[in-house]
Amino acid sequence: MTELCDFDATTLRGLIGARQASPLEVLDSCIARIEAVNPTLNAMVEMQLDAAREDAKRAEGITDPGPLHGLPVAVKEAEDVAGLRTTKGSPLYADVVAERDCAMVASIRAAGGIIVGKTNVPPLTNGLTTDNPIYGLTRNPFDLERTCAGSSGGAGVALAARMVPLATGSDLGGSIRGPASVSGIVGLRPTAGLVPSEGKPMGWNGMSVLGPMARTVDDTRLFLQGMMSDDCRDPLSGPVDPALREPAVPVDLSGLRIAVSPDLGVVTAIDDCRATFRSKVAQFSSAFAACDWTEPDMAGIHEAYLQLRSMVQLTRYAAHLTDRSGLTPQARTDLRRGDAMTAQDAADAMAVQTKVFRRFQTFFRDYDLLITPGRTLPNYTLAEIDAANARMVSEEAQEKNDLWAGRGNITAPITMMGHPAVTLPAGKDPQGLPFGVQIVGPYRGDNFLLGACRALEAYFQTKRDLMRPLADVTAYAGQTL
Repeated sequence: MTELCDFDATTLRGLIGARQASPLEVLDSCIARIEAVNPTLNAMVEMQLDAAREDAKRAEGITDPGPLHGLPVAVKEAEDVAGLRTTKGSPLYADVVAERDCAMVASIRAAGGIIVGKTNVPPLTNGLTTDNPIYGLTRNPFDLERTCAGSSGGAGVALAARMVPLATGSDLGGSIRGPASVSGIVGLRPTAGLVPSEGKPMGWNGMSVLGPMARTVDDTRLFLQGMMSDDCRDPLSGPVDPALREPAVPVDLSGLRIAVSPDLGVVTAIDDCRATFRSKVAQFSSAFAACDWTEPDMAGIHEAYLQLRSMVQLTRYAAHLTDRSGLTPQARTDLRRGDAMTAQDAADAMAVQTKVFRRFQTFFRDYDLLITPGRTLPNYTLAEIDAANARMVSEEAQEKNDLWAGRGNITAPITMMGHPAVTLPAGKDPQGLPFGVQIVGPYRGDNFLLGACRALEAYFQTKRDLMRPLADVTAYAGQTL
């Protein structure tokens, strides 16, 4: 039986607007699903159900509703919601309680969204899966013994299990795009500043961004409308493209030229991912005017990424330089690299980033979109994650422990370009697990990218092997692991 919580956000917004469902009815359906499946999945970790019900009741009397009117929303645990903890999954911050909403959450509330609670993260939002000593392990609803990735892993699972229709994420090297790929949902890494982040200690750096996660492209666009704003506290924020506040303009795929690449020429990709990606491309390539197997020259981008990533982490955790014992192995590695970096190292990394960025712009003169796999490494089992984490500890002083941050990460090179990118579900892999594709749009082309992805999503729904996968939540409702 289909429950209200099983409908996507766009449909729910229409039902609420037509008074065919009330905000409280929608919320109660989501709460019932959370209570049924969250004991098994552990995606939602900080809840404010009584406050959410009061907000939903008040929403029923609003006469001038916003775009998110009455829609339940989950917020990533690392972002501040007044009255809830912001631990970042680390004992270092276990007692931190937010005094006020961050700017993004305030925008969501102003747009009519109902904050239900927060979603799980890895420690310090850094890891191969979403597991931490504060809240524990989040499991993938398609296979309870597989990773749900990170760092927005709880958000991806909450969406895939239809606990909420909308969830916020953040993305430095792929923390929106990776979880979206393995949970079969949609995630947008928007242009930096489009969703302001007033709390970043390194505000002029655009590597880390906030963005929407949802089940469909229309939902993602709707959520973005409620999240984005022009906030002068974020130096990368600015006037919002008015077109993003309007319904999507249809994009004709047959007029587009696309480039496809299994590895961007620089990423380690396992044979299974390459083969799966090729099979997917074979099913959608004819929808476009041209589909070429090619990629821009991105030589040196990983080395530059690791250096600049370390600068970002250094600004976050500089207070722990002397005593790093409370940090994760990856964070300690980032700090070690950042602490050892010279001004010349930083300058060289920025110069490489600039050179590759300019080549990227030349590349996009010939192509409208660049499409890659959403992941190029295996969808690891939890046992494999445990082994990898143990290896990280034993090899902490060595560069080769950069398994996730390094050459196996197909999303990190795109981070360095600053282009908007969407992860779109593209059916399953041969193991029956979700497989997503990363679709990169032109620089600052969020509106065009979402329009093109909307058209491609519709095309995918006509192909059995490309349809968005659905997790069977009835299989483990009521279980506790």
